[in-house]
Amino acid sequence: MNFFAEAEQVEKVVGNAFQEFLTTYHRPLMIAAIIICAVILNWVLRRLLMRAVTQIVRGVKRAQDVDTTSEMQSAPYVNARAVQRTRTLGTVGRVLITWIIAIIAMILILNQLGVNLGAVLTSAGIVAAGLAFGAQNLVKDILNGIFMVFEDQFGVGDYVTTGEISGTVEDVGIRVTQVRAIDGTLWFIRNGEILTLGNSSQGWGRALVDVTVDAHQDLGNVSELMVESAQALMRSEKYARKVTGEPEVLGLESVFGDRATLRLAVRTRPEAQWEVQRGIRAEIRRRFKDADIKLADELPKQQGGQK
Repeated sequence: MNFFAEAEQVEKVVGNAFQEFLTTYHRPLMIAAIIICAVILNWVLRRLLMRAVTQIVRGVKRAQDVDTTSEMQSAPYVNARAVQRTRTLGTVGRVLITWIIAIIAMILILNQLGVNLGAVLTSAGIVAAGLAFGAQNLVKDILNGIFMVFEDQFGVGDYVTTGEISGTVEDVGIRVTQVRAIDGTLWFIRNGEILTLGNSSQGWGRALVDVTVDAHQDLGNVSELMVESAQALMRSEKYARKVTGEPEVLGLESVFGDRATLRLAVRTRPEAQWEVQRGIRAEIRRRFKDADIKLADELPKQQGGQK
């Protein structure tokens, strides 16, 4: 009986000590619990969001039987834009999740510290109004970034041109967009400063090839060889999926002295126009050499007089 009495006494002492510990350190423990829960919830929600984004992207690619977004067949290009838009919204969503959870955790922590939340929220509203007035550029950046994402002006992976900067969009933030230029430079562009934007990844592209030859040659024959060169390129395995339209010579682009410039155009998939242009130029040069047609840079210098 003494054993059980002693055990009961020890249990009461431990229970009282634990209760006293909780009473003494209630607030610090609650604050620590809020922080831990906020970190875990943020990690879980971000993981779920990115998993959903990955599943959507994989599903669309699997349906199209492609490895990259730019290779997707579309009617008209809805699937490729769905992938890019999903990635962009996923990037923005991660930022929003972090900020929302951080604000809620801060409010709960202040409540545990006994701070008057009504007064804090009122003061925060006044401060926010003052900051909005004094930091108009920041507000402009945020609002412009939100509208650009939801209007699908561009997305992660798009090749864009804004001002003097051209490159691939790597990240779309609430305030700043990151663009990787072709030389590897990473540009940070404030969303509020994007006034004009050209997107080469939406819809379709067009390969334009200008060929300058001797104006005294049979331009009809030159045009036929240009079209044949583009058609031969379209039949190759490398370029077949990148060309979506038939090549056509738009006509005589310019005449300067004894030099005539013809322009060939062919419709391509987004972002494929530059590669197709390079391929067509190489094929045209090879066929012109076989047909003994001289390009402008191969003409004798004495033929280069002005009109």
